[in-house]
Amino acid sequence: MIKKMSWILPFLTFMIGYLFLQFFIADQSLQMPILLGKNLLEATQICSELKLNLRIVTQKEVADLTPGTIITQKPMPGKSLKPHQSIFIAITKLPDPIIAPNFIHKKNTQIETLCKEKGIKNKMYMIESSYPKDECIGQIPQPGEPLDLKKISCYISSGNLQQYLFPNFINTFLIDVLEFLKKYDISCDVYDKDQKILPPYQGNYIVINQKPLAGTFVQPNKKLYVQLQVIIS
Repeated sequence: MIKKMSWILPFLTFMIGYLFLQFFIADQSLQMPILLGKNLLEATQICSELKLNLRIVTQKEVADLTPGTIITQKPMPGKSLKPHQSIFIAITKLPDPIIAPNFIHKKNTQIETLCKEKGIKNKMYMIESSYPKDECIGQIPQPGEPLDLKKISCYISSGNLQQYLFPNFINTFLIDVLEFLKKYDISCDVYDKDQKILPPYQGNYIVINQKPLAGTFVQPNKKLYVQLQVIIS
């Protein structure tokens, strides 16, 4: 039986050798395709046809490229490959969205500093309002909304530019004048003749002179300082 099968052995040996050589020859003739600039679907189809294993090693934030675009590959195009060899690629992804900070009630100088730190382009618009001067009273986008292109618009109070006539305090009790000034956050000094007096004040003081004078034009957003001269009634 063995003698009868011995004539087949040379043929089997030839076939094994032929297949072995074909395997290595095919490996040497395979070249790395160009994957740069292609998307993942295109690259997967190419590598599947060539029996290559595609592996993503990293993702990089690139705002001006479609997510999933191949930007690096290893081996480089044209290099010799073997079937089932791994191909390592880096692809793009969109940057994480930037959320608009809350600038409401912050001073314009604070906003400028924060925008500079975060790389945000800020455009400010001055608007007359009853809010404190240089305070942010509105913004677009709103706090917490996506900040497209790192741009934001802030609306800043320029204060109340309207002028008012300063009231007349003459012959008014000092305690009533001080209550009025406190309401508008106006500081003052009180004098009895030429001598400055300090609180607590007597309840029977009456104002006999004042600076600014009654009828002077003032702006509420500007810091006011008042001098009062009093006598005991």
